[in-house]
Amino acid sequence: MSTHTTSAPTPQRSLLPYLIITAFVLFGGYIGFMVYGAMQSDVNLVSKDYYAEELVYSQRMKQQAQTQELKQPINIMAVPAAEQLVIQFPAELAKAKGTVHLFRPSDEKLDVVLPLDLNTEAMQLLNTAALKKGLWRVQLIGKVGEKEYYHVQDITL
Repeated sequence: MSTHTTSAPTPQRSLLPYLIITAFVLFGGYIGFMVYGAMQSDVNLVSKDYYAEELVYSQRMKQQAQTQELKQPINIMAVPAAEQLVIQFPAELAKAKGTVHLFRPSDEKLDVVLPLDLNTEAMQLLNTAALKKGLWRVQLIGKVGEKEYYHVQDITL
């Protein structure tokens, strides 16, 4: 008789548990990377004083209504060739005092607030050479006597 020994077949290990663990580790790493990236990015709100500005909303609406009642509109034109912004007020507002707020919606650090200083032709020229190219919102607040005027216009430099 011959002794023939056969060894029992070795059970094969399944790779499924290793694949599941690897998938969970990679998913956790991906989520961690996304959280880290989100924490490193700047969050620019539309305005720092958002709630304070909401409180003066009704006043702004009254100012805009007075602006719309003007015989001639307030015009804001960008002149890229001359790197200037031309603000033209109607003749009835030639003596207006107030502010010009150049508001950059994408980055509040670029905002500029200037006094409204109209020349004899009710016009103000602003140099835009130092301003970053792109979308700007020009907010004008002017006052003549007891009436206040508010005008907003988006421009692209």
